[in-house]
Amino acid sequence: MSGIELPEFPKDCLHARWFTDPVCSWSFAAEDAIESFLKHFSGRLVFENRMFVLYRDLTTFLKHHGMESPADFASRIEKVSRATGKKISPGAWRKGNVPQSSETCCLWVKAAQSIDSLKGNDFLSRMRKVLFHEEENISSLPVLRQIAQQSGLDPVSIEEKVREERCGSLLSEDMSLAEQEGVETRPTLVLRNSGGDRVLIGGLMDPELFIHAGEVLLREA
Repeated sequence: MSGIELPEFPKDCLHARWFTDPVCSWSFAAEDAIESFLKHFSGRLVFENRMFVLYRDLTTFLKHHGMESPADFASRIEKVSRATGKKISPGAWRKGNVPQSSETCCLWVKAAQSIDSLKGNDFLSRMRKVLFHEEENISSLPVLRQIAQQSGLDPVSIEEKVREERCGSLLSEDMSLAEQEGVETRPTLVLRNSGGDRVLIGGLMDPELFIHAGEVLLREA
């Protein structure tokens, strides 16, 4: 798509944008696939971990799915686990131990990334493990602080960043990019080569598909 700004990158490199949300179970299930993709293109890739907010209000989100309580959504989480073979616990949903807005979690991710991109990505991965394995509410301030410390980040610094206007702007930028790219699902991988050729892969896919698409783009650059 035209009008989308990209960082400069060499002809023999691939540009990738990975749109996800910390509360999205499909995004959690896709972590292994995207990790394989990153390892394959190590040294040949410009990678951006972008947030695409799953819901801003839990009650509205549940009503959209014809549900009344978080416990009703637990079966959806179990479905993802069965479909992907990845261990994903629906316990947090059964206990109502989920964020009232996933936007809060996305803001913390953007704040963490703005301090240190690698530690910010680790922070995001740990958030998902805490939600889908430890069944804790990842919008809880004590939980967020603990995850930050485990990722080697200063919780106070992240909290300060979250309150800054720039953090909201960074998240708005991600959401705007998702719209411009035509992203409709989480996760979605958007790939480009230096010539501007583009491939969009929505949903959880086999890592070999990600890798094949990337190699084809690099050959055509």
